[in-house]
Amino acid sequence: MATTSSLGIGAGVDLQSLLTKLLAAERTPIDTLTTRISTANSKISLYGTLKSKLDAVRTAADTLQFPSRLAAITATSSDTTVASATADFTATAGSYAVNVTKLATAQKSFSQAYDAGTTFGQGTLDFVVGGTAHSIDLTDQTSYTLQEILGKINDADIGVRASVISGTDGDRLILTGAQTGASNGFTFSTTIAAPDSVPSGTPQTKLDEFDPSTDLASSIADDATATIDGVPVTSSTNSFTDAIAGVTVSALKLGTTNITVQTDSAKIVTAAQALVDSYNASVTLIKSNSNYDLTTKTAQAFNADSAARNVITLLGNARTTVPTELSSANIKSLAELGISVQQTGLLTLDTTALKSAISKSASDVTKALGAYGKSFSDSIGAMLDTGGLVTNRVDSLNTSVKTFKESQAALEIRVAGIEKRYRAQFTALDKMISSMQTTSSYLTQQLAALAK
Repeated sequence: MATTSSLGIGAGVDLQSLLTKLLAAERTPIDTLTTRISTANSKISLYGTLKSKLDAVRTAADTLQFPSRLAAITATSSDTTVASATADFTATAGSYAVNVTKLATAQKSFSQAYDAGTTFGQGTLDFVVGGTAHSIDLTDQTSYTLQEILGKINDADIGVRASVISGTDGDRLILTGAQTGASNGFTFSTTIAAPDSVPSGTPQTKLDEFDPSTDLASSIADDATATIDGVPVTSSTNSFTDAIAGVTVSALKLGTTNITVQTDSAKIVTAAQALVDSYNASVTLIKSNSNYDLTTKTAQAFNADSAARNVITLLGNARTTVPTELSSANIKSLAELGISVQQTGLLTLDTTALKSAISKSASDVTKALGAYGKSFSDSIGAMLDTGGLVTNRVDSLNTSVKTFKESQAALEIRVAGIEKRYRAQFTALDKMISSMQTTSSYLTQQLAALAK
């Protein structure tokens, strides 16, 4: 009699194989749901990629929309050794003659010379820096060297830096203001008595009695001065930020130079190209994932997906609809700026046409690009923000996946119950057939004995 290692071993029938096939049939709805979950997750992942590419379009659009991001104004200096210049988006085109007559300086004062190792007693170091008073106590030890005093000053961080130079005539404490400009000078007084140890021939002086010698590199706190087109200007630093609106002139040395402020056409072209490239990347992603293979009868993730198709429609609307702020403008369409659509639905940029438009009227070009940048940004924001086209589609797909998984869980419980019932029935059938076979064998033996 045939035997098996599973159900049906007693009956000689492969009940286990039959059970496996029955359960496979019962699991068909579960397998279908698995396929649907996989398909939905693929779409969710693809929509994630699409959102990233649409964000890139919005970023490129915002660069065109906001002059501060486009920053399509540049300032150049004819002599960068005299002064450099930078311009922000508020600057207007023009040329300016700059004559730097004085550089800003910080105060630097030298003490008298003291013998190496000279010590000073207790007291206070009293500064007034830029009009603010500061007092440093020297009371935590009985005496202080110049090096210890400079450490106290630097640790206090009051806007004055201290150092010591050891020269042939002795050690000097040098005090230097942290900032340039006439308003950032300092005064210094101290209650510390004059030391006993000073170089031979040098009067015993207190630490705050500065050496007036012209041989030393002493300096006062002073402003930088210049003329711009003959107009006198000053600055506490070497940067003139308020003289020309939107332009910063940084003086480097005395002399003359010409500052030219003009539209930076390269930045405009680069920004326009970024919009074209990001737009094309989004459209290409949707189209390349919307095909249907007739041979294999398989559809890609965006095939028959109305939300994905609508994204292309909305992008097209932003491109073709003239913004209201351009209703009376000289330039109304992107085509006038060299941005046109091809038969493939992708955009192309004619940089020569764009540069030509810039040379005719940079303000008209930036106004038009800014208006279309706002249209693209607003349209994409509406798609990606809460309640938007793309966001709603992804939310719907996530809800479907959740529902599918819940249905799967319920079906798994049902199939487990069916398997338990079938296994019990097959086990009983196996035992019954086995018993009948035993009875049949016994009767066969009895009948054979009677025949004999």
